[in-house]
Amino acid sequence: MNPRLSVLMMALLLFITNVNAQSRASEGKTDFQGKKTAAIIELPYASDIVEDAIKDQMASRGVKGSSSKGFAVYRSTRVNPDRDDQGDFYFKVERKSRKEKDVSLVYLIIGRPGENIGTRTENDDHYLQEAKSFLNDVAPSVEAYKLEVDIKEQDELLGGANKKLQSLIKDSIDLDNKIKGLQQKQEENKTARQAQTAEITKQQGILDAMRGRRKKKD
Repeated sequence: MNPRLSVLMMALLLFITNVNAQSRASEGKTDFQGKKTAAIIELPYASDIVEDAIKDQMASRGVKGSSSKGFAVYRSTRVNPDRDDQGDFYFKVERKSRKEKDVSLVYLIIGRPGENIGTRTENDDHYLQEAKSFLNDVAPSVEAYKLEVDIKEQDELLGGANKKLQSLIKDSIDLDNKIKGLQQKQEENKTARQAQTAEITKQQGILDAMRGRRKKKD
């Protein structure tokens, strides 16, 4: 294997391993009418991508979200795919920092059905483990969603590039046709100039002959 390619593959593997190592949910705190215990995960994507990915995943579960105090809320959502118990999912996605605009923090609180989580105590960790597991499962989904977004953008970019190329090809054909037309006109002009020069020479000869026939005055 090419040594440079081997180094690049190793670097890519280390990067992926590092990303996966970082993308594990943990316990954290967030604010919803006071501090609340939440599952939290850091993802290497812009917040709008993460929000759209979560929305897309929840829609695939047949759940439509609403908004409450900066959280996206998905009510009556199955907590565990192996059980029928449900909860209200409260997501908040925010940029990690001003300098790290492409890194997001995702918070998830799972409330009891119909629970007002604003009245929870700070250390209420109801369904915390399930929330962490859910965020761990969300991470690859966000990655897949981001890839699809990138593919779409690249496809549109390629389509634009192809469209521009076709336009340039058309312009080239038009210019070639114009050049051929101008070359033909140039040849026609050259032939016309030669004919006109010959005509002038002929007419000059006639004029000179006429002048030669003049009677000289005494």
